[in-house]
Amino acid sequence: MIAIGAAAVALNPAAVAHAAPAAAVGGGSGIVIDNRSLCTVTAVGHDRGGRLVGLTAGHCGDVGDAVSLERNRRAGTIGRIVTKSKGWDVAVIRLDPARVRAVRTVGHARITGVGVYPQPFSNVCKAGRTTGFTCGPTLLVNGSRSYSYVCSAPGDSGGPIIERGRVVGMLNGSLRLAGPGTSIACVDPALPVYTPMAATKMTDILRSLNASGLVGAGFRTV
Repeated sequence: MIAIGAAAVALNPAAVAHAAPAAAVGGGSGIVIDNRSLCTVTAVGHDRGGRLVGLTAGHCGDVGDAVSLERNRRAGTIGRIVTKSKGWDVAVIRLDPARVRAVRTVGHARITGVGVYPQPFSNVCKAGRTTGFTCGPTLLVNGSRSYSYVCSAPGDSGGPIIERGRVVGMLNGSLRLAGPGTSIACVDPALPVYTPMAATKMTDILRSLNASGLVGAGFRTV
């Protein structure tokens, strides 16, 4: 069987030459969901079943939606949303290991594991496909939700919140102003006029996934 397989490859060298290399995907990668919405990957890893999975915000898409890379559309469909956590703005993407190369570092964002969300006034950073890698102080931690004065805008949803190389949360949106019920997106990190970023603690996200027993349960980063 080995000899036959090797012969088949040798007879078709063009197939080898044109095989697309696996696309790098990690926390901070920009993704396109169902060709209609732009979001950001929180982190990539394996679940307890050994499946390669990625996390993003639940409002980015629905179960069954195809996921592709914003900056590498030639990679095609790299996975599909297979789980949406009830009561949490979290979605699990089952990634195609034949098309994806999981990485710890995307731009300035490097993730080496999961950490605990820091207390108020501690500095955190976020990585998003719209506003990039930005940092700022945590203002409030209230239950599973936190608010930090960090530049963010639509498209950053799902982005990782990072402290000292650990992903401690997922970006889900921004604080809405009382009265009009709207938020002010960050246009430029150098212009500090925007509403605080809202994020969910990573420890609570993983606790919910583990309790579900679905794809994504037992998630651990690469």
